Amino acid sequence: MCRRFILGSSHTDIEQRFGTRTFPASDLPAPLVVAEGDYSLIITSENPGCYTLSRFGMTPAWARQPMQLINARAEGDKNPENDPAFRGSRAIFMKPAFKKPLFNRRCLVIADAYLERLGNPAALPLLVHLKNKRHPIAFAGLYDVWTDPLTREEVHSFAIITTTANSLIRGIPAFRMPVILPFGKETRWLKPDLSLAVILEMLNPYAAAEMNAYPVSRETEGKGPFSLSVLKPSGPFLSVEKDVPALKTSSYYGHKKKP
Repeated sequence: MCRRFILGSSHTDIEQRFGTRTFPASDLPAPLVVAEGDYSLIITSENPGCYTLSRFGMTPAWARQPMQLINARAEGDKNPENDPAFRGSRAIFMKPAFKKPLFNRRCLVIADAYLERLGNPAALPLLVHLKNKRHPIAFAGLYDVWTDPLTREEVHSFAIITTTANSLIRGIPAFRMPVILPFGKETRWLKPDLSLAVILEMLNPYAAAEMNAYPVSRETEGKGPFSLSVLKPSGPFLSVEKDVPALKTSSYYGHKKKP
């Protein structure tokens, strides 16, 4: 599962990472720790030239009421055991909520890292990130636009696609992880002419050797606003790094404060 993720990179860092695009005109504060129901930045296949504010927790366009689907399993209903050696069909396209978005409403979910909740209630949550200061990153996501039947308000929302965990994440232990798109290949996910075979081939676990994790404050599991201190390590890293990455902690709306 990917219930919460981190987005603290600055406006400038996001622009440099994903190219010059127009940011949404909004005064909403950056949540830093993005949880279900929060709005965050995505890049859509429908409008790849600019960033879009969208709510974490997707409601399909055909739904009669809000659903808030935060994750979409790459295997669909198959592989219930989350076997990393699973070689069957990635049946996400068979799920009614994700079938149409998979073909024409894919998105990049911009993040710096994500939080892994452990089964042991006494254990601290883990912040999972890429090594070598590789952030911000992009999760493979799906989005849709739902119209409230009572108010006629349009709600733009997204879900993060998950896959089986790599060896690092299984050692936590956890059995699912978000699909992290490789550097330099994120924009391919947005191309409108991709075949189903190509789409499914992109839903792979990220290499364990390029990832790391460390425990953080339990405050990250609460409600915001969050202070920057919640991202500080509260224990050792899972693997040793020569150059420990420092997550960006300035708001991606910080550009509004510039003269």
